[in-house]
Amino acid sequence: MRNIIISSLLATSLISGGSLGYNHFKKDITLVVDGKKKEISTFTGNVEELLIEQEVKYDTNDIINLPLDTKLTDGMNVEVTDIMVKIEKESKVVDFETEIVKDSEMKKGTTLVSVEGKNGENELVYEVTYHNGKQVGKKFIEENVITNPVNKVVKEGTKEEIKVEEVKEVKKEEEPKIIEEPVKEETTKEVEQVKETSESSEVSNLGTHMVVESTSYCQGSVTATGTQARWGVIAVDPNVIPFGTKVYIPQFDKVFIAEDTGGAIKGNKIDIFMENSDDAINWGRRNIDIYILK
Repeated sequence: MRNIIISSLLATSLISGGSLGYNHFKKDITLVVDGKKKEISTFTGNVEELLIEQEVKYDTNDIINLPLDTKLTDGMNVEVTDIMVKIEKESKVVDFETEIVKDSEMKKGTTLVSVEGKNGENELVYEVTYHNGKQVGKKFIEENVITNPVNKVVKEGTKEEIKVEEVKEVKKEEEPKIIEEPVKEETTKEVEQVKETSESSEVSNLGTHMVVESTSYCQGSVTATGTQARWGVIAVDPNVIPFGTKVYIPQFDKVFIAEDTGGAIKGNKIDIFMENSDDAINWGRRNIDIYILK
């Protein structure tokens, strides 16, 4: 009888102890994987065993909030963050520039597009980091040229037309020092005389006709004779055309005065003073008729 009582007590103790042991090792855990949370109950001993039990896949790049050998306790939070690093590329437009090229063969004020512009393309390379599929970082690595831009080229005309000017009155302060009388009356009279005589084919009555090689210049403010350099002055070889000589040039329908000279002006050559460099360049070098007025 005594043996039966002891056996009953042992059985009761084992059953009770087993129930107490079950309750002691069972743990309620909050598991967060890829940002998704779930509540689970487990009998596993540490974090690593829990992840194996729950078939959670992870690698060395991923972040686990607790060391794998951490012992589990009831109410513990275990979180696994999926880390992904990608190389991503983006396209970048490279704008073309516009170049302006001066063209002396085109009329001033006109333009012409000789080369159409075209944008280029570059490739930008980034290292992009994602946590649970969301971008958290972006690091620039390099920029590569795919195609170079082609610049737009625009020609801009600089050529000025030389207009035949009418003989105008020369202001007193602009008169050459070697001329005392007003220029307008004499110049106009001489030009009219050239016209009338030309119409009657008796140009030789005015003086000497010459064919000369002409150039042009626009530099210098004072002539060799001490007068102001200006439109209406020519440089000559004084041994051929003396200083102060009035010279009619049909191309301009104007009377010029020989007041200047230069090292390159020798023999049948003249140099016509122009008001600006564009006119001087456009005139260049050419043979023309002139008349030495009496």
